Amino acid sequence: MPVQALPSEWDLTPDEIKLIQKRSRLRTTTKAEFLKRYRNPFYASVPGHFVDPQNTRLYAYQQNSYRYLYSSPRILLAPALFLLAGGLLQYLAQKKRIQYNNDCNIGKIPYADRPDFKSYF
Repeated sequence: MPVQALPSEWDLTPDEIKLIQKRSRLRTTTKAEFLKRYRNPFYASVPGHFVDPQNTRLYAYQQNSYRYLYSSPRILLAPALFLLAGGLLQYLAQKKRIQYNNDCNIGKIPYADRPDFKSYF
């Protein structure tokens, strides 16, 4: 597969262009060798094994790409905020409920104005 003309804005030196062409030839040769071995019905009789460097790089990347699983103090931030918000809501609801019960006991809220909480269930 020939290398196509490169854009002029890359400003590549002739040595870099030769390296690109060399890598392209190597890639083509490696692909042909892989396909030859892959399609060989007597693959077990071929001595040695074929290691694709691209697959090795891929596996190395996959092993090192899950950085968010490492322990850090930020992992505790979401549960702490969740518990803080839940605790604050519970405190406010309990405070309002206690005030309502005190008002009912004192007689500030007459029976006619009290909601029937059992009707909600």
